[in-house]
Amino acid sequence: METFLQNLGLSEKAARVYVALLELGNAPVSSLAKKAGLNRTTLYDILPDLVQRGLVIKMAGSKKETYTAEPPEKLVLMIEEKLLRTQEELVTAKKAAEALKLLTSKQPTSPSVQLFQGKRGIKNLYEDTLLSKESIRSFSSTESLEGFDQPYLHRYYKRRAKKKVFIKAIINDVPSAHEYQSKDKELYRELRIVPTEVMDVRPEVYIYDNKVAFFSLKEELAVMIESHDIAHSLKRLYDLAWSEAGRLNEKLKK
Repeated sequence: METFLQNLGLSEKAARVYVALLELGNAPVSSLAKKAGLNRTTLYDILPDLVQRGLVIKMAGSKKETYTAEPPEKLVLMIEEKLLRTQEELVTAKKAAEALKLLTSKQPTSPSVQLFQGKRGIKNLYEDTLLSKESIRSFSSTESLEGFDQPYLHRYYKRRAKKKVFIKAIINDVPSAHEYQSKDKELYRELRIVPTEVMDVRPEVYIYDNKVAFFSLKEELAVMIESHDIAHSLKRLYDLAWSEAGRLNEKLKK
């Protein structure tokens, strides 16, 4: 239950406090701290946020500072309100993007190298791939992907498919690879599996437009090279590898 609440945006401790308060009903801070297994100082940091979210109410007229949990149905209302606000922001962002596009320089982009660090940095680079004007060419390892932020990645796959940004990927032959391949049609992609002794890729590589992105998910590090010549050359090399991967993939199926 606490994990479920964390997926809705509550911190681990906030989820623990809310669940404890549901079980207790009305409770002073001292009882709530004992039930949640947290000290009172921590509770005084968490409770105002839960009150602001509309999940907890501070009771008036009590000798001791007392709180009560709002019904779980409030979680649904909270997400509905968040979705409505997000949809409104999305409409505004689209209008702003169209207007700001007019200010974008028409000069060719100069070659550049960018470094992205931490989970947030890696996600920012994944977001950039959603703007690709062509199919993405990729080398990948499903084992590396399994160790990253799964909720984010699954949302990313669905968003990419919805935007019709096709991806073809060469992946090494590990147990999880075949499960990934079974969802190709649903997620608008084509994966070709090759024996691990032929290709043992750890970082994920994306080649698209005039960019080459390297994702080291385990090290939480990513690098993007923006260069027409480098991207062009790697696309041609990738196409050769893709043809061979097709032959190896069929061989594995037999």
